[in-house]
Amino acid sequence: MDHLVLVDSVRAVPDDGFRKLVMCGRVLLEEETARSFIEMQQAAAGDGIGIRAFSGYRSAAYQKELFIRSVCGYISDGVSRSDAEALTARYLARPGHSEHQTGLACDICRSDSDDADESFSLTKESLWLNDNCFRFGFILRYPRMKEHITGIAYEPWHYRYVGAAHAADIMNNGITLEEYLYYRELTKQLLNN
Repeated sequence: MDHLVLVDSVRAVPDDGFRKLVMCGRVLLEEETARSFIEMQQAAAGDGIGIRAFSGYRSAAYQKELFIRSVCGYISDGVSRSDAEALTARYLARPGHSEHQTGLACDICRSDSDDADESFSLTKESLWLNDNCFRFGFILRYPRMKEHITGIAYEPWHYRYVGAAHAADIMNNGITLEEYLYYRELTKQLLNN
């Protein structure tokens, strides 16, 4: 599986096999992703910033369980099933369409926390990640004001491993993985003509 694989509401997790998953703290990540995360975590600690991954690889069954649990929560609040599914899909990918199923994505929080929410974006940890994640091959996967491109609402805690060179291009240009892959393909086509 390529580190640039695009998994979203349209493109499913590929069937071409997974790389080795390893423990990274309390979560599983793809082996290279885990190594890079540990390097990033150590660099952050050197700057007085404590971060940890609170969610990494998810099996299809677990992703389905999370999705159903969220939908049921909305339904119990009086929302119709179709609206509950739409609301859930704003923040949680449908089973088979989650980057977490690749082992390349991780949700990051403060080292003294067990979760993150949108207020995470205001923390020193989030600011450090925004300034430094690309050095370790990570991108902020669902940036603010890009929901119309990614299909997922702003998630300041969700980071995706793509490799250092790609991450630098993506973060320095303020674009999403979708935009980056589109421009790469377009450039390739233009050069071949």
